[in-house]
Amino acid sequence: MHIKIKIGLRDPKDRPFMGIGTAWLLRGVEKAGSLSEAAKEMEMSYSKAHKLVKTLDAALGTKVLASERGGSDRGGSALTPEGLRFLKRYEALDASIRKQSEKLFKKTFPAGRLN
Repeated sequence: MHIKIKIGLRDPKDRPFMGIGTAWLLRGVEKAGSLSEAAKEMEMSYSKAHKLVKTLDAALGTKVLASERGGSDRGGSALTPEGLRFLKRYEALDASIRKQSEKLFKKTFPAGRLN
C-alpha cells in the first residue's frame, strides 16, 4: 500500500493551470529547445501543449516561454526567467508536499497496515 499525491494549482476561479504534466512539458522545452519537440516526446499534440502554456501564461500574468518562429531548422522556445523561476518553485512545492505526505502516511499506517 502506498500514497499517491497529485499537486495541481488553480486560479481564483478554481480553474486548473499547473500540474505535473505542465511541469514535465516545461522541462521538456528546456531540454529540447522546442515546444513542438517537448510535446512530441510526451506524445502530446502541439495544440494541447500550446493551450497548456497559454493557460499558464494567463494565470501568471506573464509569459513562461520565449519563442522564435522559423521552422524546423531555425525556430525554438526557451523558458523565460519568470517561467523558470515559477517552475522551480512549483517543483519545490511538489517535492515538499510529497515528502511530508509520505511521512504522514507512514505515521498513520505503520508498516502499511490498514488497521
